[in-house]
Amino acid sequence: MIKLRNWSRFKVERLSYSNALKRAFLLLKENDQFPEDAQYLLEELSGYNYTQLQLHRNDPVPGRVLHRFRDGLIRLKNNEPVQYILGHAYFMGRDFTVNSNVLIPRQETEEMVQKIIDDHTEDSAEVLDIGTGSGVIGITLAIEFPDDEVLMSDISEDAISVARLNADNYQANNAFFVKSDLFADIKPQEFDVIVSNPPYIARSEKNVMDESVKKYEPKLALYGENDGLDFYERVSKQVDNYLSESGNLYMEFGYHQKTEIKQIFDKNLPQYAVEFYKDISGNFRYLKAFRRKV
Repeated sequence: MIKLRNWSRFKVERLSYSNALKRAFLLLKENDQFPEDAQYLLEELSGYNYTQLQLHRNDPVPGRVLHRFRDGLIRLKNNEPVQYILGHAYFMGRDFTVNSNVLIPRQETEEMVQKIIDDHTEDSAEVLDIGTGSGVIGITLAIEFPDDEVLMSDISEDAISVARLNADNYQANNAFFVKSDLFADIKPQEFDVIVSNPPYIARSEKNVMDESVKKYEPKLALYGENDGLDFYERVSKQVDNYLSESGNLYMEFGYHQKTEIKQIFDKNLPQYAVEFYKDISGNFRYLKAFRRKV
C-alpha cells in the first residue's frame, strides 16, 4: 500500500484548495510526474474551473472532495491516467464515460472528426465507425447528424458496453452496435463514411511510451502487428466492398507512418485518391481516401 507523505493529518486538518494543491504538486514532482494532473483532478472533483479555483484558493476543501482527491493522488502516483480516475473524459466539448477497457480520447482524433463534419453534405449518410472504443467518434457524428445512421463496431465486448452507455447518455438513438473484427460480422452494405482510429503502435515503441499508457490503456486498442501497419493493410484490402460510390474513408495513424501507409494504399487501392492531413502540431496524423473520378 502506498503511503503519501505529508497527507497523514488530512483527517484532523482542514486544508485550503491552495495548500492541498501545493502538497499534491510536491508529491507528484518528487515522483517525476505531471503536477498539472493534480490541478485537473481537483478542478473536476470540486466543480471549479481554473479561474474559480483561484478565487476560492483560501477556502477549505470539503471533506468529500478532499477524500476523493487524496485517493486520486494515490492512483496518480501509480501512473493511472487522471481520466480513468475520474471515470470520464472530454471530446469535442462533450463528456464521455471512459475506463481501462477503452482508449482515452485525444486531440488528434478531434481534428479528424472535425474534418468529417466539415465534409458532410446535407444528405443523410450511412456511417461505420470501426474500432469504436468508448464511442466518441461515432456518437459525436450521430449527435451532429441525427438523420444519419451510425454503426459502431469493436472486437471488444467490454468496449462496446462503454460505447452503449455513452450513446444512452446522449440519447443517440441513431447509433447502433455490432461486435466485429473489422468487417467480419458486418452485413454487406454500402457506407457513405467509414472512419477508424485503429491500433497503430508498433510493439517496438513500448520503450518510448508513457508509463501510464503502457500500464492502463487497453493493449488491444494500442498495438498493431507488422510495425503497427496491419490494420491499414487489412482495411485497404476490404473497404472497397463496403464504401458507397461517393463515400469517404477516414483513418488516424501514427505521426511517422505516412510513407508506409501511402505505399499500402497505392498497392491495394490504386483506384483511390488518398489525402493526408496534419494535426495542430504539424504532423501528418489522419487520411481521407475516396474513389478517383473517372
